[in-house]
Amino acid sequence: MFNKTAPDYFNKGPWTFEKTEHAVLGLCKILDRYAHKLTLEDLQNDSRCSKIPNLSLDTVQKVIHDVETKLWRGVKPLENEVIYHTGPHHDDIMLGLMPFINRQLRSPRNEVHFAIMTSGYHSVTDAFLLDALADTLDLLRRGLIQMVNYPDFFEKGYRFKQEKDIHHYLDNEARKNPDEKRRGFCHRILRDAVGLWQLKSVREVEERFAAEIENLREGKPNSQDLQKLKGEIREFEEELVWAYAGTALDHIHHLRLGLYEDNGVKAPEPVEGPTPTKSTLIEPALRRAQEPWSPNYERDVAPILNQLRALKPTVITVAIDYEGLGPNTHYKVMQSIAEAVHLWSEEADLRDLKIFGYRNVWSTFHPAEANVYVPVSLNAMSVFEKAFRDSYLTQVKAEFPNPDFDGPFSDLAEQIWVKQLKDIQLVLGKNYFYENRHPLIRATHGLLFLKEMNANEFVALAEEMARRIENNRIDN
Repeated sequence: MFNKTAPDYFNKGPWTFEKTEHAVLGLCKILDRYAHKLTLEDLQNDSRCSKIPNLSLDTVQKVIHDVETKLWRGVKPLENEVIYHTGPHHDDIMLGLMPFINRQLRSPRNEVHFAIMTSGYHSVTDAFLLDALADTLDLLRRGLIQMVNYPDFFEKGYRFKQEKDIHHYLDNEARKNPDEKRRGFCHRILRDAVGLWQLKSVREVEERFAAEIENLREGKPNSQDLQKLKGEIREFEEELVWAYAGTALDHIHHLRLGLYEDNGVKAPEPVEGPTPTKSTLIEPALRRAQEPWSPNYERDVAPILNQLRALKPTVITVAIDYEGLGPNTHYKVMQSIAEAVHLWSEEADLRDLKIFGYRNVWSTFHPAEANVYVPVSLNAMSVFEKAFRDSYLTQVKAEFPNPDFDGPFSDLAEQIWVKQLKDIQLVLGKNYFYENRHPLIRATHGLLFLKEMNANEFVALAEEMARRIENNRIDN
């Protein structure tokens, strides 16, 4: 499960304990042998372990101790925190962090927010949207969407009771009533469509839906309005996932950053945060001319910075992926957040800010690279799998699956967690888990790998990733 190691990783720069850990963990995996059974001869005969300064069997014990420390960091709960989870796309946060997050949501002493940076419309197929519009139109014509009968619905009523749509959907998931679940989903489609096209009557709704259904059947290119409607479907899915644990809508933020414009496609503009004033439009310190890509301040950074100022999080989570590992949007969002954190640090004391880097189905941390291992129980996997299938309607059969896996992303994420535990069991032993006195460790059947950083470390990591990409381009 380990990521491929760069050929010059062990030869460039000073030797660090991370390299020691990397080498010892790798030897355990190569030999398929528990760490405590490694011999000094095993270490000396390995091309990587032989480079470790002052090599001895104590080296292995130090690695075992460090791995154990990382596990206990993952056991410790977060309390009395303002937590700002960020994801490049809808479902990224869930796929990378849900077992970690669910423990945070159980405590009323935490204030937990979710910020999804892009609209996500690329992930909604025309066939899915066509079925959604057709079902909504059918329910409307059969008189099964009564909210349109309220006198102020088309003026302002459509903007209210989105929480009710979510509750209706999840209530009927509990009741095992798929027809009513679908009606709750169609309620949201209708609200979004009325707002999008400023429809003023049932007749206008019927005419517009019929026209859009015909365009989709004919395979016509999506208008910007349809792209936005697709994005709003993804937003509803994200709201459903976190509503499982009671998260209110005002704690889920859809920023709709225009990052897709870099690919020549116009994306919806940001909807949250005040317009940057002239005094805030300073040249960001992280922007460098030699970078292959850098954030646009007004479009990409300012909306994030505004939220950091308003929410004042004490914990931030960020997807950490290099350009080219999965969707490039992951890398662009990470750089935008890094720039926002850097600018925020110039006006606020961030010494106590904790930043957790995560990865999900597109790439993984090497266990030496991560410094927090979060236990995942079968109970957590069951909640995760059900929430994914019930909420991410557009992703149960993904249009753009991982190239190494054809199936729901939730299944792939669980496979990764299980394999990561297997790797760590080579170091600590299987009995360390099933004989442990802590119930969370005894219940562990998978592990999340996270990289905890402070603000300066995170900004420095973003800079280093950008430099490495540029150097690779120059070398090629």
